[in-house]
Order: sequence, then C-alpha cells, then structure tokens
Amino acid sequence: MTGTISSNALAWLLTYAIHSSILLSLVWLLTRARRWSPSASELLWKSAMVGAMLTASAQLWLDVRPAGTVIMADGGWGMRDERGAPDARQVQSQRVLALPTETSQLPHPPSPILHPPSPITPTASAPTITMTRPAAVVLAWGLVALVLGLTYVARRLILVGRLGDRREVEDSRLLDALTALARDAGVRRTPRLTCTSRISSPVALGLDEICVPETAITELDAEQQRSLLAHELAHLARRDPVWLVAGSLIERVFWIQPLNRIANKQIAMSAEFLCDDWAVHRTGSGVPLARCLAQVAEWIQASPLGVPVAGMAEERSLLVSRVSRLVDGVKPTTRSRRGLALAVAAVLLGTILVAPGVSGKAGNVLFANQLRGVPTGEAAAADNTSPEASTQAPAVTPSKSQTVPVRDTGADTGVVNALIARLDDENADVRRAAASSLGKLKDSRAIPGLIGALKDRDAKVRAAAAEALAEFEDARSIAPLAELLNDQSTEVKQSALEALSHFEDNLPSAPIIRLLNDPDEDVRQNAAHLTGKLRDRSATGALAKLVGDPSANVRQAAIEAIGELGDPAAGVALVPALSDADPNVREQALSALEDLKAPIAEATLISLMRDRDANVREKAAELAGERSIVGAVPTLRRMLEDPNPDVRESVVSALGNIADSAAYDALREALMSKDAKVRRAAAEALGERRP
Repeated sequence: MTGTISSNALAWLLTYAIHSSILLSLVWLLTRARRWSPSASELLWKSAMVGAMLTASAQLWLDVRPAGTVIMADGGWGMRDERGAPDARQVQSQRVLALPTETSQLPHPPSPILHPPSPITPTASAPTITMTRPAAVVLAWGLVALVLGLTYVARRLILVGRLGDRREVEDSRLLDALTALARDAGVRRTPRLTCTSRISSPVALGLDEICVPETAITELDAEQQRSLLAHELAHLARRDPVWLVAGSLIERVFWIQPLNRIANKQIAMSAEFLCDDWAVHRTGSGVPLARCLAQVAEWIQASPLGVPVAGMAEERSLLVSRVSRLVDGVKPTTRSRRGLALAVAAVLLGTILVAPGVSGKAGNVLFANQLRGVPTGEAAAADNTSPEASTQAPAVTPSKSQTVPVRDTGADTGVVNALIARLDDENADVRRAAASSLGKLKDSRAIPGLIGALKDRDAKVRAAAAEALAEFEDARSIAPLAELLNDQSTEVKQSALEALSHFEDNLPSAPIIRLLNDPDEDVRQNAAHLTGKLRDRSATGALAKLVGDPSANVRQAAIEAIGELGDPAAGVALVPALSDADPNVREQALSALEDLKAPIAEATLISLMRDRDANVREKAAELAGERSIVGAVPTLRRMLEDPNPDVRESVVSALGNIADSAAYDALREALMSKDAKVRRAAAEALGERRP
C-alpha cells in the first residue's frame, strides 16, 4: 500500500513538472512574442502556475494517457508510442504469471514423486524496513519542500515581529480619504490604517490593513497621500497579499520547477501596474501617484522586509517604467478578458488530453517477478524452451500491455524545436524573439539554426542571433560572427563584437582591427577592447591612433588594449595620454605604462602625484614607490595629509619601497598621523626595513 502511494505521488510530481514546464514556457513565449496588457499577462501567468497542478491532478485521476505518457512501475519505467502500443525497438516485455489448472497444459508431464514431500514449516522472520526508489524520491522532495516552506514561514513571522510596534493612524483627514475611496470602490469594510517607523514603503497586510511609514504622514502632500492610499487599497481589493503568500509557497513547495519564480515576478509586476491603474481611475490623475512613487523611492535604501509583500515601491526596478507610464497618462485597458479566459481553459483541457505525463497505476507484477527471479522479456521466452524450465516453473504468457523505456530527452525539447522553427517565420519580430529565447535556453541544438539566422534579411534578427550565439561560446560560430563585422548595420556589428568577446582563441584579427576606424564611437570602443585579446602586436599602430580619439571612452579602451598587447615600444604613444583632460584616461595610461614597464619622466610622474583626481594621485604614488624614485619623496611626504584615505595608504606603501633616508624620516613622521590606518601601515613599513 505504501509503495502504491509513493509511486502515485512521484507520478504526480513528475507529471506536474512536465505540465508546468509546458504551460509556463508557453506563457513565457507568448509574453515575449507580443506585448500584453497587465491584466492579460497576470491571467496568463496565474493560469499557468496554478493550472499545472490542476491538469496533473486531472490527468492522473482520470487515468488519461496521451501518446508519450510514461508508465511507472515500482521497478521500472515505460513509455507508450504515438499509436498507444509499445515501441518494438525499445520494448521490455512484461510477463504475467499464469498458473495452470490441469497437468495436460504442461508440455512435459511431471516426474513421478517417489517419496512424499516433507512438510514445510513456516519460520518467523524478523521484520525489515525497506524503501522503494519512488518513496525515497518523494521523501527527498518533501524534506526540501518542508525546509523551504518553513524558512518562508519563519521570515513571515520575523516580518510580523518587526511590524509589531505599528499603531493606528489618528489623522482624521487620512481616515476620511480612505473611507471615501473604499466607499467609491465598493469595498464593504474600510481597512485599518496603521503606521510604523520600521518600514520605508507602504504595504497592504492581510485582508484589511494598510500600513504606511511615518514619513508618509509628515512628508507627503494631500494628493500624494490619497494616491498612496488608493494604490494600497487596490492591493487589498484584488487580494494581492493572499496571492503573494500562496504564490511564494507554491514556488518553494514545488521547488522542482524554477520557472515558478519567473511567474511570481511577472505576476507581481502586473499587480503593481494594475493597482496604479486602479488608483488613477479613483483619483483622476496619475501625476500625484508618480510624484509619490518618486518620493517613496528616496526613502528606500534596500528591501527592508525580507519576504514578498504588496508594497507600493518594493520592486525598485519597476519604478522608472511605472513613473513614466503614469506621467504619460497611459489609459488602462477596458477590454474583457472573457475570450482570453476561454482560450486559457481550452489550453488547460488540451494539456490534460494531449500533454504526456507519468502514470503510477501499473507495472507492479513486473517488479514482483523481478524480485522472485522470474525472467522477463526475451530471456523468459528463451528459458521456456527447455524441458527443465517447463517442469520447474509455471508457464508464462505474454501480457497484453507492454512497456518501453523512457527516451532520454529534455523537458524543453518541444519548446526548443518550436523556437527553431520560428527562426524561419515570415514576421521579423517573431524571428527576433525566437532567436533571443533560444539564447536564454542555451540548448546546443539551436546553434545551426542561429548561425543560419546571422544571414537574415532583417538587421535586428541578425543582431539577436549574434547575441544568442554569445551564450553558447561554441567555436562553430566564430567564422559566421566574423563575417558580420562587415555588416552595414551598426547594431549588428556591435552584437557581433560582443559575441566574439566571449571567445579566447581563434579570433579573426583583420576584420576586428578594421573596425578601429569605424565611424561609430561604440563600435570603435568595443573593437579596441577586443583587439587587446588578440595578442597581435601588429594592431599597436592602429590602437595608437585612437589615443587621440574624440571619445574619452574610446581613448581609454585603446590605452587598455595597448597595455594588454605588451609591446614596450608602444609606451611612447601613451605619454600624451598622461595629460588627457579625462581623469579615467590619465589613470588608464599610468596603468598601461606600468604593465609595459615603459619609462615615465620623473617630473611627469611627480606632477601626476598632484593631480586633481584622487585615483590618478594614488596610481602615481604607487608607481613612484615601485620605481623607487627618490625625487618624489618630498611630494609623497606632503601627500601624507591627502584628503583621500586610499591615497594616504598608497603613499605610505610607496615610501616603504624607496630605499632612502628621507623616505625613512617620512615614515617616522607618518607615525604621528591622525589616520589610524596610516599609523599602522607606517609601523609595518618601518618594521620591514632599516634606515
């Protein structure tokens, strides 16, 4: 009985994993193929997240076995082919014991018994505890789910404890505004309004409470406060706090499905947009809410609560898009979701009838036979041809239902194949979305199709294919990506350079060096970065020309690449960069000269030690110490009082490397510094040297 329960439980879990992968991947593709309204997106993600549990339960309860369904026994696996019959190439025959009732059924008569059989006395055996593989898997899943679930519950309890000091808001103006909003929205019971100093963003708690930070009462104007209350009231009206708890538990209990995390994030995003729309509809304008969001964002330093909550600005990454949406006056969609809901219901029904699953209701006889040592399949048929087998064992007849092993295929096979097929779609947006999705899935079967998409007639598709190939780092794509460096589209060239930067060897030098003269600033910068990886010193001349490029980013990238190429003769080309107007370029030039071991004039280095940029001063001090420049000691001594602490520490280190009595005296002077780190570093430096 226990074995049957564990087998059925494991079958349900595996069926859920298959169905949830199909449904969540389908929604993922749909939401990237086109832009959906927040309400439609929320419906799709919630239906996929909850629907997988419903379809898995329905398929096992109704014992629906579509083509490809895996039949699980306690001791083995099998899979039905598309015709519902066993696949002859993979069949593992299952035989059922058939006890004969007449001796005439035996091919050979039994030998006569000369002596009566001795009675068999049953012996008591010690009880043993055994665990089948399905039971072990289900137990492991249950333990992980329990730990994750309890962790979430503990974090919720910590949240409750942190908000334990909240108090009722007594401001009659806020209470009247909340009552009016609740009445206008048809909310039967006006929620409680509380406040606390423990949070930075307002949150909706449970079914009937809104908790706001104390700063919201003192620093927001009346319009902002009304918009804030409307937004949080929308969360309560929509029961978002309840869903957040349910969704978080689903994500943790069914940890075998990582796509649930993406679904929860998308649902939370849609909820914020929908609550914004709800608030705008009740208050008449999105501008006060946008101002309120911007104000609340300034209060939040990090997510303070530790668990997902229906908070106004908990998702800081959404703030920019939400504020822009409110300021631009995007009108909420009023279209009915009935058609989409019917389509979702049809998809869930189709999943039950068509999607493969796992059945745990068959195959126990095979496992029992294996335990008894009874041969199965072709071995059993061969054994039955011998007289001894026919007299010592009952006849075995083939079972009507046979099983085949499961094919070793990934759960995303159907999705990958569908995306590869969409690379040839008539719509360019579909082709681009398919290429991007294949790059995220990182299935190597997509590489040939993506390489072919590099020649697509649409530039955005070619760029997307190049970006996707960068995720694989497969050497087969180097040559096709190199051809894209001659593309007419700047975006395509950028994507090709970025993709090639993921490779270390066999990079094509000529087309990359040629792009150092490209009209586009970003292309030149990326080409310079990539040239540094070529280890081709013939590119030094082309890079030296970029030291005077109009773009500071290009100059910095070119100088860094020159340092990576390691040609000491190139140091001469870097000297002008030491007086560049951009401090990052000056610092990069010092670093490159250090890498090349190239000479730097003492006067130039001392001048850079007085640079207005702290990073430049720090790097110059380090070089002065490494090269033991005695003439720099007076300047280093004055730098012990530098306003930047990192510079002061570098100065002490530099003085410790200069073998001169003046440097020794400066270190002794540093022992009296107000900076404790400087005093400690000076003491260590003096301990390692002699005057």
